[in-house]
Amino acid sequence: MQSRLWTLDFVLNLLVAHCLFVTYTAMYTIIPLYVEELGGDEVQLGIVVGSFGIVGLLARPFAGRWVYSVGAKQIAAAGSAFFGLSTLLHIAAFDVWLIVPARVMQGVGMAMVPVATASIVANLAPERRRAEAMSYMGNSIGAAGLYAPVAAFWLLKAYGFEAAFACASGAVLLGSAIALCLSAARTNLPVTTKSSGKLPLISRGALFPTMIFLTYTITTAPVSAFLPQIAESRELGNPGLFFTMHAIMSMAAMAVSGPVSDRIGRGAVIVPGLLVVASSMFILTTAQERWLFLAAGALSGMGFGMIQAAMQALTVGRVPARERSSALATLQSAWDLGGSGGAFAFGPLASVTGAAATFAIAGAGAALGAVGFVVGNTRSSRKAVSGA
Repeated sequence: MQSRLWTLDFVLNLLVAHCLFVTYTAMYTIIPLYVEELGGDEVQLGIVVGSFGIVGLLARPFAGRWVYSVGAKQIAAAGSAFFGLSTLLHIAAFDVWLIVPARVMQGVGMAMVPVATASIVANLAPERRRAEAMSYMGNSIGAAGLYAPVAAFWLLKAYGFEAAFACASGAVLLGSAIALCLSAARTNLPVTTKSSGKLPLISRGALFPTMIFLTYTITTAPVSAFLPQIAESRELGNPGLFFTMHAIMSMAAMAVSGPVSDRIGRGAVIVPGLLVVASSMFILTTAQERWLFLAAGALSGMGFGMIQAAMQALTVGRVPARERSSALATLQSAWDLGGSGGAFAFGPLASVTGAAATFAIAGAGAALGAVGFVVGNTRSSRKAVSGA
């Protein structure tokens, strides 16, 4: 671990993560409309969105091991390249079901890169500034949402889906090239912290944070699947503006929440963050005016900005140094379970109850997560006191 935070490797790593999420957030506005263009219905849309996480859920635990054994730099570069090439494959789809293999391949890349980049942050950051460092990582990711969804929507309307997919692919391939410039010696764990034993695929120390984080990630499922259609049907404007507001507020919140959680505790930002996200989902359920739509995006981003860095720092702090990549992989599996698994569940549900109802259900889950964190944290504190 280095004595200072801002190094060349730290900055390059932020750029790798940013490039990945330019492509990832561009998919927010491209994929639902692409499914619609190919004649897909709500159930098929749920499957297409959800398929992203099927292989990702299986691959992510192994990504933790690969980062530990092969190296974070190599996994970041390979995963970014794989994500970029699989994005290009979408262009060849002439039927809804042909999108699924490309989405599955994207899921593998997404399983690899965030584990690698988050592990690099944990390895580079001084312990006293770990959540702050994670907040910078979060902001590098959030900055992509400022423009990528809006730009992707504009590209597909102006030049077609092929141009949108090609430009999105180019961004993450650039990230792969940047990853090759990282120093393997400085971004990996020191040799003295490694041992010959295999890392666990599932980190026990990360299970509690993962369960709480899952209640947030499930809110991303209806947003990814149904937000563009709802925005168009209610005449709320470019759906990418929701993600722009999300990105602005998440960056602002993350800049504050990381240092705050380092000073006064993780729960001080995680619990209110989940409640803010819940309020965003409840607003989306009935929003008929553009300002409410944008307010929901702002609240969604604020909540995420409060949760993300603190949750990662909490997870890293609960495990030994050698287990960091495994713990982060376990935590990030919540994206697969909540985002992709939620899309599978909400697709058929939306065909029965309507898409708007899925936002309310997701909001209730986030509120439940806030309660769960308080209860679980209180029990852990009591055990610690009794054990002492």
